[in-house]
Amino acid sequence: MFDLGTSSQRIMHKKSLVFVLGIVFFTLANAQKKEEILLSIDNSPVYVSEFKRIYLKNIDLVKDDSQKDIDEYLKLFINYKLKLKEAKTLGLDQKTSYIKELNGYKKQLASNYLTDTKTSEALIKEAYDRSLERVNASHILVMVKPNASAKDTALAYQRILEAKNKIDQGVKFEVVAKEYSDDPSAVKNEGYLGWFSVFRMVYPFENAAYNTAIGALSVPFRTQFGYHIVKVHDRKKKLGEVSVAHIMIAINDKTSSEQAENRIKEIKQQLDQGASFAQLAKQYSDDPSTAINGGKIRRFGEGALNSEKFEKTAFSLQKKGALSAPIKTKYGWHIIKLLEKHLPKTYEDQKAELTNSVKRDSRSKLVTTSFINSLKKKYAIVQNDEAIEYFKKNIADTIFNEGRKMPKDKSLEKVLFRIKQKTYLYSDFVEFIKNKRIRQGTPQDAPIFVEEMYNQFESSSLLKYYEEHLEEDNQDFADIIGEYRDGLLLFDLMDSKVWNVSKTDSLELRRFYDSQKEKYVQNETYRILKASSSKREAINKVQQLLKENRSLEEIKKEVNKEAIVLVIFSEEELVKGEDKFPKGFSVNTSEMIITEEDNFITLIMVKEILPSRIKTFEEIKGEVINDFQENIESKWLAQLKEKYIVKVDQKTLKKIKKELSK
Repeated sequence: MFDLGTSSQRIMHKKSLVFVLGIVFFTLANAQKKEEILLSIDNSPVYVSEFKRIYLKNIDLVKDDSQKDIDEYLKLFINYKLKLKEAKTLGLDQKTSYIKELNGYKKQLASNYLTDTKTSEALIKEAYDRSLERVNASHILVMVKPNASAKDTALAYQRILEAKNKIDQGVKFEVVAKEYSDDPSAVKNEGYLGWFSVFRMVYPFENAAYNTAIGALSVPFRTQFGYHIVKVHDRKKKLGEVSVAHIMIAINDKTSSEQAENRIKEIKQQLDQGASFAQLAKQYSDDPSTAINGGKIRRFGEGALNSEKFEKTAFSLQKKGALSAPIKTKYGWHIIKLLEKHLPKTYEDQKAELTNSVKRDSRSKLVTTSFINSLKKKYAIVQNDEAIEYFKKNIADTIFNEGRKMPKDKSLEKVLFRIKQKTYLYSDFVEFIKNKRIRQGTPQDAPIFVEEMYNQFESSSLLKYYEEHLEEDNQDFADIIGEYRDGLLLFDLMDSKVWNVSKTDSLELRRFYDSQKEKYVQNETYRILKASSSKREAINKVQQLLKENRSLEEIKKEVNKEAIVLVIFSEEELVKGEDKFPKGFSVNTSEMIITEEDNFITLIMVKEILPSRIKTFEEIKGEVINDFQENIESKWLAQLKEKYIVKVDQKTLKKIKKELSK
């Protein structure tokens, strides 16, 4: 909404403004001259589209029905526009602090627009679907660096093809894995990876595993580590998560497997006889991280622990509180108790967590790539193959030689590409490469390096240009920034013209109170005693004791004996004309009424009547400040209406009323 009042709550730190701007709506930054004009302020037009947009956006937030009336709303709108006009006249939009703060908000908000939302949503949904399944697989890896030469890349690809062909011809996967795989663990595990789910592997690997049928072998694919082939052994729906507790007797130098087994069986006998699992875990479990909490382990899903047998046993327990038979793992002997089973979370429950995981994961590059491609299409950018070939031939002499100056070459002044009116030259690309080389070192393969750098330079240039021109290209962003721009201006203006005055001019504030004292009246007030209970006989006893003029402390001791509270006592104040009185309430002192609602009986008695009086300044200071600010603002707005000429097109206003009343 506009600045419709001057409540003292509006005196807040600027940084908190971002949270309240959601209900503050401002001017359209790019209203076109051909649009219909509703009004003008000193000949500056205000368009119909702006007024309608703001009215319709705010109408559901307005609680005061008078503000829903278009004529009343227009008055508020004009007041708001007058304040903005004054802020710009005073040059508040040119202040360094204002520009810096606005640019900070711009940068923060722009990040939400520098992405491909559709691709991101698709990846998040894909991750959720995959999170419901586990894959069991083996792989073979032939290592090759991401920036390897074309020759090394071809050799690696040829080797992975050889491995695949052997498997296709009937040689066992495990045998080929030992012979071909560069994964150091393949010698022992023969390429076996076990069970895994989403985000446990790099994205290209995960893709291959989830898109390969059970029992099948994938086609060769590349990751940052090299070329792989994957064999999928099985795929299962995940069972959700479990919360369990366990007691473990460790197998170590001091305790043999047999000794550990005997001890865990003794503990199991104690449990079967009704002993406390938590107490036995605290006394006997050799897992110090869980023993202190009665053996409780943080909830987990399949594949989360480094013990398949422990997980399988935990998930096999069906009823809450069920105990497993003693089981042996590589850590020792265990008894597991089921605390709770948790069904898989819904997509909505997991969306926030999955969104963050996608952003951190390599698949986020797909979102960036998709967005860059959309910008290329938007700005009609075509790859400059001629420039790429030029740099492939000349880059060694111009870039890689330490201390060597760039030779004078007119080609460096040639256009690399254009984004609308902005031109990027060969020489701009050279500077970009130089900075990259300093950070990355000299690459092994110059042609590959050139292509990578060209793509990076093109992408970073597109992103930077789009961000710098986001207000021009994206109306939604322009509207939001318009709201921030005008909101910050309005805050500065109101702070200096209204809010700060009430904070600094204490004498004037006191004089204002003295001149308005009759407004701040405390109506007749009744101090009452309330006694409430579900027991009618207890309230009857309280009533009798009150009639005997017994003190409250005596009555409490009489009815609430031996720490049993039968009656709840309280003392309150009811203000005439402000508070709702109970049915049958008597304003006479010592007179009692008894009410009953939902089997709860309450006795009410007036103890004292306080006559009407004027509240002190200290009591009512907050309300005085609010009224004082409203008074200042009212006078100030009257001055603005004299300073700036406001003209409303009544014919257009009539048309708007007709449209908005439908």
